[in-house]
Amino acid sequence: MSKRSFEELRGPPEADHNGLLAIQDLLSPDEREPTPPSGPSGSKKPRNFIATVACETCRLKKTRCDESRPRCGLCKTLGLECVYNERKSSKRDQSLTMIMSTLHRLETKLENIPSSILNDIRGQVHHVVDSPNSAHQSPAARDDNQPAAMSTSLSFTPAAGDGYDFDFEENNATPDASGRTSISFSQHGVILWPGARQILPDKLLNSYKMLGKNYVIELESTRPPLPMFTDPFPLHAGEHWLEVLPITMIKGLADAFFSVFNPFTPIMDKSFFFSFTLGSAIESNFGYTMESCIVLNVLALGCLAVLAYQEGNYSLSDSRGTNFEPPDWMNVVYEEQSGLRFFNEARRRIGFLMCDNDIQSCQFYMLSSIYYSQILRPMDAWAMIHRAATCCLSMLTNHDVNFDQWEGDMKSRVYWNCLMNETILVQELHLPPSGLSRLEERVPIPKFIGFQTTGYISTRYPSSTLVDDSYFQYHFLAQVAHRIILTRIRHSLYFYSDSGAIPLPAVNTELHHQLEQWRTNLPPAIKFSDPQPATSHPTPVDPSTSIHPSPSSVASPIPASPRPQDPLRPLSPAVAVTDAMLRGRHMIAQFHIGRPYLYKALRIPNLLTDDDLEQIKSGLRNAMDWPVTQGIFRKMKSCIPIKFAFCSQFFGQILLFYCIAHSPSARVRDTLPAGWERWNEEMLHFLDDCARHSPAVAQDLELLRSLWPVHE
Repeated sequence: MSKRSFEELRGPPEADHNGLLAIQDLLSPDEREPTPPSGPSGSKKPRNFIATVACETCRLKKTRCDESRPRCGLCKTLGLECVYNERKSSKRDQSLTMIMSTLHRLETKLENIPSSILNDIRGQVHHVVDSPNSAHQSPAARDDNQPAAMSTSLSFTPAAGDGYDFDFEENNATPDASGRTSISFSQHGVILWPGARQILPDKLLNSYKMLGKNYVIELESTRPPLPMFTDPFPLHAGEHWLEVLPITMIKGLADAFFSVFNPFTPIMDKSFFFSFTLGSAIESNFGYTMESCIVLNVLALGCLAVLAYQEGNYSLSDSRGTNFEPPDWMNVVYEEQSGLRFFNEARRRIGFLMCDNDIQSCQFYMLSSIYYSQILRPMDAWAMIHRAATCCLSMLTNHDVNFDQWEGDMKSRVYWNCLMNETILVQELHLPPSGLSRLEERVPIPKFIGFQTTGYISTRYPSSTLVDDSYFQYHFLAQVAHRIILTRIRHSLYFYSDSGAIPLPAVNTELHHQLEQWRTNLPPAIKFSDPQPATSHPTPVDPSTSIHPSPSSVASPIPASPRPQDPLRPLSPAVAVTDAMLRGRHMIAQFHIGRPYLYKALRIPNLLTDDDLEQIKSGLRNAMDWPVTQGIFRKMKSCIPIKFAFCSQFFGQILLFYCIAHSPSARVRDTLPAGWERWNEEMLHFLDDCARHSPAVAQDLELLRSLWPVHE
């Protein structure tokens, strides 16, 4: 094999951040260590933390204010009233710093829960569950002197095994000492809700009984493995086909991966990959090295990324193209399962390297999990996530990690990607967790420190210059913050009692407030308006385009385009995915806040209050028109993330809409939003598309079709 110059892999020098600060410079000042002087003349002392908005007491005493709300630490210690003067917003307030400071406040918000809510909970513990009106006290009545020990009722304290049960709670759920019963967070658990079973047709329930409670895991675990045979490309190349791949094909597929998948699952550093990883794999002739395994997985996902460009009719070559034009090597992406030839070669090599637990091994397993997830093999994806989690645990518990350096920050990136993806499958299928969440307090949010080495100039490739990397980093960090809120929802709200006093309205109000704070404090570049106002039914829109960044909302990360842009079209597949996922997460949280009220509506509809009915309406409105299945995603299906998770959500939502529509209570039926029948059909079409790739989704669809015989 002829030597290939690394200069062929490099593009023009990296442009600046289009006016954006580097991502690490936008972090809260207290989360960064001072940078030491770079030379002998650098005698300037590191700048200490300066409060953005110090309270009046701290200003008068000239002391450091920790900015805690409603009272800072000093005022709380001295027993003084804490007063903050309002000031005008600055650009820094709208930056990533707001996400980080909001994240810190959200983490402690429920530990400092209002005393009115704690009184409600203590009443539950003492079996005073026959006075539901006590739950409607104003959350404004706060006692800041409440001992911290009293707040543990709602704090996030997972039980052994990360707090996840390996079974659906409704199978054998029994009330605790306070009369509360846990509600499953899984959408597959809806079919076991007692109220739902009174409404669902006998045919569906009998079919489910024959399948068994763990049919999803059984079907996915026993399906045939991926074909092990590798098709060389081209066919006449023989078994050494990798050694003669054109450099333009390798670069094109890798660039497609970094332009589509890595922005919303940022587990790889593009500069390091093109500087070292790719070159090492090529020099070894794709031998049995971890670098070869990583590159082959990147090429496999690159095939899916190229298909996404083709489906969305985006230019693959550069920002000036108007339509997709297939490259000379386009045929490499066409096989029964796109990218499988590269993925199989990676699987062949990993056998000799499977015991490694370094960061490259973790990245390999995460890339494998993404590929399995894209081709709808959830159990295989979970196995790879579990193996990646083992690497994370080894790296983060047995060694000292400096998270303020590039390598430590990369470990933080793979950790949060791994944890977020594991949580989705563990919660939905009640799979055993890895224990990774126990490190959540120890691993900081990634700063996205750029890779640098002597003599190397970071590259930027033409198809990725439409949007600055910082734009996607904002999205990722915002979703990390959102995960904390969703976890709070699960551990604070998912309970039921026959008295009708649970869910507690004050807890619900607090969670809605936190979610709104998360949305309003997003940086301007990624901020979106609430698409589902609580006072009216939603108007069907194209969600994949309604939050598409425009020059007015994103002045820095998206420079002026050299060609007219369609205002109803996302700038790239990655922009479409990240925007849809961000707003989708907001809707998912709203839906999950309302879901315990749906449980209550189906079980004890006679005890519903007017506030309960409003929460049901809100939950159902936010269960509709999820962005990741709308607009351009009807065509661009190759890059839809976590498809199995969306299939599971839609399975439960279709059951819920059916049960609400057939409720014996007219008040409950009146909560159905306009257009829910249309959305039901769209969810069924999405499941039908995915059913050909997953036996579990196919079985879910068969169960759902028994709801309406007309579909048979």
